[in-house]
Amino acid sequence: MRRLALAAGTVLALLGASACTGEDEPQESANVIAPGAPGESSSPATADQIAALAEEQGHNEADVFYLVKMIEHHAQALEMTDLAPERHERDGIGGIAERISAAQEPEITAMEGWLEENVFGPARENPAHQNFCGLGEDAAHHEEGGDVPRCDLQVDHEDMPGMVSEEDMERLAAAEGDDFDHLFVELMTAHHQGAVEMAEEVLEFGKDQTVMKMANDLIAEQNVEIDRMKAVLEDE
Repeated sequence: MRRLALAAGTVLALLGASACTGEDEPQESANVIAPGAPGESSSPATADQIAALAEEQGHNEADVFYLVKMIEHHAQALEMTDLAPERHERDGIGGIAERISAAQEPEITAMEGWLEENVFGPARENPAHQNFCGLGEDAAHHEEGGDVPRCDLQVDHEDMPGMVSEEDMERLAAAEGDDFDHLFVELMTAHHQGAVEMAEEVLEFGKDQTVMKMANDLIAEQNVEIDRMKAVLEDE
């Protein structure tokens, strides 16, 4: 079990309180995806669905959990791409690793920025605010010996779909050439599929429009990368 905290741009434990952003103007949400029923694929949201979402300001527990988990999820993807320059054989694998790194590093920065603006900043300004982390008052915990609300989010690798085991990371680090290319595609494809699953879940249960946009963009981006990886291996 790992506890994450956001400090100096790194997520290792999540503490704090947050205020809703209800006074802000709703952001436009382009290409929002409406999750389908079980067994059905997602589809673009209708104008009415987008308008209804735009009326709901602030964030909830699902938004916060999603970002905390996805920062960790992205961080592992960057560990994998860091291995590619010295080990890959196909040029296509090197290019894909570079694109993943170029996309996910700024995404981590954006997610950390959202948490700072919506969780940590408001917590420092008003540590007694009851809507910490988007949760209700009944879910509040407090620091020992104090009245400052505390939001503990326990993040376990096994709780995030697509995360690569330590054993498989060791296998990837030891592989070279064609073996590396095949294992990289296998593990990164599963990793991306897990990220898409997490993004679809927050689209269903989340509330914040910026988080919705991040998740929607991630789904499109990572599905494209899955297809690219498959194509590289098919080009024997």
